[in-house]
Amino acid sequence: MHSINPGEAQERKLRGSLLVPALLLGALVLQSVFSMRLHSATYDEVSHLAAGYSYVSTGDLRLNPQHPPLAKLLAGLALIPLEPTLDLEDGSWRADPPDEWRFGYRFLYELGNDADRLLFWGRLPFVGLSLLLAWLAYLWARDLFGRRAGWLALMLCAFSPNLIAHGQLVTTDLPLACFSTLALYNLWRFNATGSRPSAAVAGVGLGAALACKFSALILIPLFPILLLLGRRRDASLKSLLSGLAIALGLAFLVVQASYLFSLDGLQYWRGVTQTYADATPDHPWYLMGEFRVGGWWYYFAAAFLFKTPGPVLIGIGLAGAALGLRKLRTERWQDELFLVFPIAAYFLVTSLFAANIGLRYLLPVYPLIFVFTSRLGPLVTQSTFSMTIAALWVAWYLGAALAIYPDHLSYFNRFAGGPENGHRLLDDSNIDWAQDFKRLADHIEQEEIPAPIKLRYGRWDAPDYYGLKAVPLNDREWGGDPPPGVYALGTHQLIRGELYAQQFGLKTDWLSRYEPIARIGYSCYLFRFD
Repeated sequence: MHSINPGEAQERKLRGSLLVPALLLGALVLQSVFSMRLHSATYDEVSHLAAGYSYVSTGDLRLNPQHPPLAKLLAGLALIPLEPTLDLEDGSWRADPPDEWRFGYRFLYELGNDADRLLFWGRLPFVGLSLLLAWLAYLWARDLFGRRAGWLALMLCAFSPNLIAHGQLVTTDLPLACFSTLALYNLWRFNATGSRPSAAVAGVGLGAALACKFSALILIPLFPILLLLGRRRDASLKSLLSGLAIALGLAFLVVQASYLFSLDGLQYWRGVTQTYADATPDHPWYLMGEFRVGGWWYYFAAAFLFKTPGPVLIGIGLAGAALGLRKLRTERWQDELFLVFPIAAYFLVTSLFAANIGLRYLLPVYPLIFVFTSRLGPLVTQSTFSMTIAALWVAWYLGAALAIYPDHLSYFNRFAGGPENGHRLLDDSNIDWAQDFKRLADHIEQEEIPAPIKLRYGRWDAPDYYGLKAVPLNDREWGGDPPPGVYALGTHQLIRGELYAQQFGLKTDWLSRYEPIARIGYSCYLFRFD
């Protein structure tokens, strides 16, 4: 009989320990790549993708200054091998300020470029960032609570509808979540060990987060606060200040590099002041069937409850209760601060200052919540009862993620009535970001619906590119008695129709008046009038 020597046993144990993370990361890739191929360009991608390629092609950062450039640069770099056409003679580029939306639309649909190919390759770096984010959550949870906790945190990331939804789009939200997690995890490592390399990586993560989204500015005061509150007894103030200086210095260099080392020192600050340059001050936001200018202080708390999977909400409650059990705490109570304090800070600042647009502004809290919840992992094998409960809990979570495929952006949990009820609760990027234009065109073709249809969907739709024969739905037809024909309206447009009906007495409340004949994902409805 062949005997296993200690070295071989150790090698098998190592392979086994890596198998679960590999499978979970593979599942994340498959969900992201296969679903993103079905989706057309969302609102912000039209601007961000063209802006990113213009940055790497010209070194000119004039497009989309209301967001830092790093995330867009990553998308632009991915397009270099494709050599797409970029029209720098167009008036939308030469204007002052340039028309980023018109320029982006022409880049995708009017210059002979393959829009689907550009979107696919431009989105791949963001899938990579979602993998890095999941791996960071695994490492942090493993370091705090053990290997099973690491697997649990990784599983929560790999099947999170919200992370999957935004991890396949050329936008700034997932990169912010990834790099802020990188910064906070390594700041915790520096605090726990005094390791200068950890302080350096924390600084790189901080700089990358700042270079992706201006809301990352919240991390700058968090760094010294966390270091002071979580200070080890054997750590000198001098060593903490030294590590903080390293982190902040490297963060500054990363931000400068993202701006291509521009000599304009105020470029970042001007971008901060332009964050809501595209916003309408008196725009009425939407929540639970109501419209209100200025929004609600509890909007993001409500959105979190509606769009976070039920098992996660239950897990948060159990993990909070488990803090009372000694073995489910971190080794030092200060370690909890690096999870709880940033979660609370993001919720507070976002609720006070962010536009009531979407849960995506809270994306950075999810990996921290998953690590916090992962402390439940060691409980799984304590008894047959706990294993049964854990299996049911995991099955519930995985089932919810697989059931929503490929409509992760429109996910709502069953406590909120599911995605079919989402339009009664939230609007905008929570449900309809014009992501289903390709599927709408495919549905019209498969069902052999006579052309042309009447269309009111998306901000930058491209019916001709997808072979869809459509004419715009005019205001008279929408607000009155629609003539015979087939009509396609986005969920966002239909929700706004409810507002116009309330304000002006128009017949734009189609969701209340008429029964749709079909729904494309959860972002578009079809109506037929004979």
